[in-house]
Amino acid sequence: MKAIYSLIVLWTLAYHVQLCYAVREGTANAKVMIQRYEWEENFAKAALWHEAAADCLKIISMPMTEVQIQYYLRHGKNVLAERSRGELAHIKERREYHLKAARAHWERPETERTSPDIDAEREKTTQFISTWVQIYPNRFYQYGIYPSFFKRQQEIFKRRRDYAAILNLEADAAEMCADQYDEITVAYFRRGVLNCDAVGGTAEGVRREAICHHAANHLSKVGEDSIMQYEKIRDAHRQRAALLRAIAEGKPETPPTEAESVLNESINPAPKLTPKQALGIASKDMRLQEHLKAHTGVHGYASFQGFAWFVSYYNHGWGNLGVVLVDDKTGTVLDILSFLPTRN
Repeated sequence: MKAIYSLIVLWTLAYHVQLCYAVREGTANAKVMIQRYEWEENFAKAALWHEAAADCLKIISMPMTEVQIQYYLRHGKNVLAERSRGELAHIKERREYHLKAARAHWERPETERTSPDIDAEREKTTQFISTWVQIYPNRFYQYGIYPSFFKRQQEIFKRRRDYAAILNLEADAAEMCADQYDEITVAYFRRGVLNCDAVGGTAEGVRREAICHHAANHLSKVGEDSIMQYEKIRDAHRQRAALLRAIAEGKPETPPTEAESVLNESINPAPKLTPKQALGIASKDMRLQEHLKAHTGVHGYASFQGFAWFVSYYNHGWGNLGVVLVDDKTGTVLDILSFLPTRN
């Protein structure tokens, strides 16, 4: 039994590390843009996307991993905490790599630091970061620590018929999800305009002012309403956790009906639009059509992020081509982020 248990633990750890790697790569999928611009020897734009990758690691991956480490330590999961610390160290190394690469590109004598074209690209990187900041906490129950740790622990307690432990684990998960919203999404939008360190960590002088200007311009479009929406989602997760703990205090001997309804209910507000409708609105935008006309085999996917739909477009040759933000209430396009330049 000990041997089997050890194998299970090792498999879980490996699975956890692989998922963290996937999260990091997904967040920093700016590498597609980096490779494209380095191949074109457009080093100013490559530097901007190296900085965007570094910022994603700082703003998303680092706090996400730190939240997990603190949870493991509180619950005596020291082996998992050490694994996550190793993961955090690797994230920091990757961030330093991108910052170093960005500095090297900016230091090239032929690299132009400011121009309308570079300013437009800088705006894209700000939108890129903003998009991923909103997407990742929303995926909490599908990827990462929830399926690889919480669900597996719950299965163990389910076999023991320890329903109070199951409920407390689910409450832990809800609290962690709330923490991720607070530490990543809400924190980003709160600090974005006031604290320019949240965007473009290597920027200095004129370039720092330009980044702050573009960040402020983009975040002003997002508005206070979206911040309040994400605070509501965060608070809903916390309320869910409190309710589950209250039910667990009764030490139920059978799966409590009340808890089942709490576990099954959706935290995120119900959208007004359907995925098909959001995809249709995004696909009709003339700016998007112009951007995608040079590409074939394009597929769009719509996901609801609490207040707006993020409609992503892909094809197998280029990967992620762009994201369109569609307002759920008005059914209008809020913004378009194009990841790749149009082919000539």
